[in-house]
Amino acid sequence: MGRVKSFFFEFLSFDSARAKVINLSSILLLFAIIPTKIIENSHSICIFKNFLLPLIFGENCSYLGDCNCPACGMGRSFGNILHGNFIRAWGFNKLAFIALTIMVALIIINAIKLIKDKRVLKR
Repeated sequence: MGRVKSFFFEFLSFDSARAKVINLSSILLLFAIIPTKIIENSHSICIFKNFLLPLIFGENCSYLGDCNCPACGMGRSFGNILHGNFIRAWGFNKLAFIALTIMVALIIINAIKLIKDKRVLKR
């Protein structure tokens, strides 16, 4: 039981290269599989927009740009990028292009690290 628990927490915490590759790839795969209409029509689950900013600043956040955080629209933008709708993705969140590039780079870097570690273990 302890082995399963540690395996679960490894993936939950992004603690290893293997967990990073699997978790980030799974996130991107989900955005690629789910149709953009479902992603775009879903309710926003942004913790900052729905909970923290209204808690701090009250119901009227007009001076903050209607309580939007920099990550608002990121999921919708990811879904559109992975479906090839780049202009629509740009409209949801411009930072998604940078975030997606970083995610892909992290997947590649950690996959290379896993391959190198496997080669070292074989020697």
